[in-house]
Amino acid sequence: MEFLPSWLKPAQASSAVGLYLTSNMLLAVDELQPLVLIERSIGAGETVTTALRALIDEQQWQGRRLHIALNRRWYKQTQIEKPTMPDEELQQALPWCMRDLVEQPVETLLFDYIDLPQGPAGQARIAVYSSEREPLAKLVQAITPQCDIATIGIDELAMANLLKPEIRGLLLHKVPGQELTLTFIHQRQWHFSRTIRGFQALDDENMPVDQFVFDNLLLELQRSIDYAVGQLKLSAPNNWYLALPQRVTPAITDAIRQVFDIKPESLTSDVFSPIGLPALGILKEDLA
Repeated sequence: MEFLPSWLKPAQASSAVGLYLTSNMLLAVDELQPLVLIERSIGAGETVTTALRALIDEQQWQGRRLHIALNRRWYKQTQIEKPTMPDEELQQALPWCMRDLVEQPVETLLFDYIDLPQGPAGQARIAVYSSEREPLAKLVQAITPQCDIATIGIDELAMANLLKPEIRGLLLHKVPGQELTLTFIHQRQWHFSRTIRGFQALDDENMPVDQFVFDNLLLELQRSIDYAVGQLKLSAPNNWYLALPQRVTPAITDAIRQVFDIKPESLTSDVFSPIGLPALGILKEDLA
């Protein structure tokens, strides 16, 4: 799934860079230096576009192929029953399908979709992603003189690329400033996600880890699994993954292991914090 229309796609360059655009930071992973996370704050008076152009100049990425993941402020997701029509016609019909489900005029939006597992009644379902057309068009027009933009996607789908293709996994992801998110992923496909509110304290580096009480988190995890398996008829995950601040990861791992008898695997490291992982995920989509 990508927000980049075919009429905005240039010819591909030789090597790729994965980028994650947030409201105040740019995170990047260079295919030629895959173990390095490059970070740049968006300064006062800068726009995302001007900051990205400056980052390209600083890193000398002219002529490179960019794969860009957007954070939640850039897009909205809506789940609907899949219209009965050939897939090649559905893409063109999305604005008509979404006309009564979005706040802005559909001609000002770009749409794309992914297929979802069938609903409990056996109906086909899709998740439709919408994003404002003008900001993305301005971004592409400003950057393409310097680089080829090959893909513009979104963070929650990019994260699915971090798991092996055969994995049926549950992922807990916490980006600073955003709510904790639980996501079901199977064969690198997003199947279901849920926002778990009330855990912003995980971002507070001054709060001692031994003061965290994880009972509510464990309860919300159980509720989410029960809903996904019982109501959505998804298969239970056989692997759990954590993309959380490293300082709290051991304590949460122990709490999950005691209650669910499973040891989650951490995706974060000294190099890749949770906020950097979508940049790595969108790059892995290019390398797959």
